[in-house]
Amino acid sequence: MRTKRIDPDSIDLDYLKQEFNRFRADLNGVKEKLGVGASEALDQMSAYLNGGALSSRMATLESDLEALTEKLKGSGKNAVNKLESQVTQRPITSVAIAFGLGVLASQLVRRS
Repeated sequence: MRTKRIDPDSIDLDYLKQEFNRFRADLNGVKEKLGVGASEALDQMSAYLNGGALSSRMATLESDLEALTEKLKGSGKNAVNKLESQVTQRPITSVAIAFGLGVLASQLVRRS
């Protein structure tokens, strides 16, 4: 492939200088806008993190999680106590149910 040679006499240097200076000015404008936008975003993030909003929300979430954990523990204890009382009241039925569940589980595992 042949490169095209540019005739130096046909180049308008003044026009190229003007375009280059305009390009430089546009580039500086973009640079300033990006700097201001980034600075504002960092200031907002810093204010949010240092303002206590995040820490208060975390404290609320922690207390909600603790309350849910206690509720689940209580529900689990109630379920175990209820199951224990059913097994002691009807031991033969409980053994039959456990055997049936074991057979069903073994059939499901065997098919897989």
